[in-house]
Amino acid sequence: MVLSGRAEYVPMEPMSNEHARPRGSGDDSSRPPVREPTHAERCRTLVEQARSATLCTVAREPSGYPYGSLVTVAVDAQGRPLMLLSELAEHTGNLHARAEASVLLTEALGSHDQPLALGRVTLLGRCSKVDANEAPAAREVFLAKQPSASYYVDFKDFAFYRLEPEALRYVGGFGRMSWVTPDDYRSAEPDPLTAAAPGILAHMNDDHAAASLVYARVLAGVGEATAATMTAVDRYGFDLAVTTPSGPRATRVAFDEPVATSDEVRSAMVELVKRARAGVT
Repeated sequence: MVLSGRAEYVPMEPMSNEHARPRGSGDDSSRPPVREPTHAERCRTLVEQARSATLCTVAREPSGYPYGSLVTVAVDAQGRPLMLLSELAEHTGNLHARAEASVLLTEALGSHDQPLALGRVTLLGRCSKVDANEAPAAREVFLAKQPSASYYVDFKDFAFYRLEPEALRYVGGFGRMSWVTPDDYRSAEPDPLTAAAPGILAHMNDDHAAASLVYARVLAGVGEATAATMTAVDRYGFDLAVTTPSGPRATRVAFDEPVATSDEVRSAMVELVKRARAGVT
């Protein structure tokens, strides 16, 4: 997941190309799977980032057709989408007639050169007005994510609506998709590195291309790699886009233990560099 801006990240010490030694044939098909976020965790991370969504309701006229509209959104601690809707809006009238709805949330458009490679999740469930006793809490959560709504949040014709997920469909780009159960989704946590990830990636790709190459060659077993770019980082490890004479490849390297802060990422990557220099996988 890509966000704008560079977070505070303590740089690694530079590593020279002499440590990027090829190792092995590059065929890592027999290597054990590398831990990565579950689809439920990816959903929670994506939803936590979203600020807008497509709300689909069941149209009253023409009857029965899906009706899609753009809405601003925030999510509560359980990952349930909250929306501040006008009672005059078509989608609100649709919800009064039928509560069945879905909300589509995506990674930011423009964060990938291929739109269909963007991560997205569709949450399906019943969407209804938030009870009066829960409205103050919903208001606080929503305005924390949507401060520009403060000038109309108290208008009499606006109210908070919340979708209770009953099913989720996750698509993480090409070849990565599944249905996620509501229980798995509710128990998952957003990735703690989401805000720091852009700065980490920029620093590694700008200043430590040699390190990424040795990660690919030694730790990921892509011995024929000629270049490597870090494309994602999360609590469990990082993804690499690798260039080889036979074509591009994608691979992943895991941290020894899950991390939660930029400092922990730095320590983990330094340890991996030492291991790679020693030729230890």
